[in-house]
Amino acid sequence: MFLCEDGTDEERWALSGPEWFDDLRRYWDDQRADADLPDADELFLADLCEIMPNLMLAHFDPLHRAYRVEFAGATVRSLLEDDLLGRYPERADPGTPLSWIGAGYAGAGRLVPVGIVQIRYRDLMATHLPYRDARGAVSLILTALARRPIPPTHGRGGNVVRFPDPDES
Repeated sequence: MFLCEDGTDEERWALSGPEWFDDLRRYWDDQRADADLPDADELFLADLCEIMPNLMLAHFDPLHRAYRVEFAGATVRSLLEDDLLGRYPERADPGTPLSWIGAGYAGAGRLVPVGIVQIRYRDLMATHLPYRDARGAVSLILTALARRPIPPTHGRGGNVVRFPDPDES
């Protein structure tokens, strides 16, 4: 599923992004095997140590009926410019990067069928990977965050050429 901030499927920009995005999605897919979702008990963060700075982890808080951020790597904190621990992105002020994360959580945790949600906000891209508890409900969401790569120019760009200043002759 792809969600865009403006509600369109603008070019359905495949989140090809960094190679590790694809690796992480394959990791999630391998963990789920034949199930709809992987089991939260099967998530081993040690397997992901190389990309931990780009990851966020949120658990469902039944009291608040929202996902609470339990971990945010250094890159995530830098890109979102926010203190995230203990926050509920689904309840963030509209139009903020944190509310964008909350929209992804709402999609990853509550859409049917449940699955990976890929979303963008300005020059950021995220993949939200849901995990289930013993009851089958989404209890944990692993989020990967990165800057959106600059698309190739396909010959529309070029080198900057400095023209001589007539006064310098």
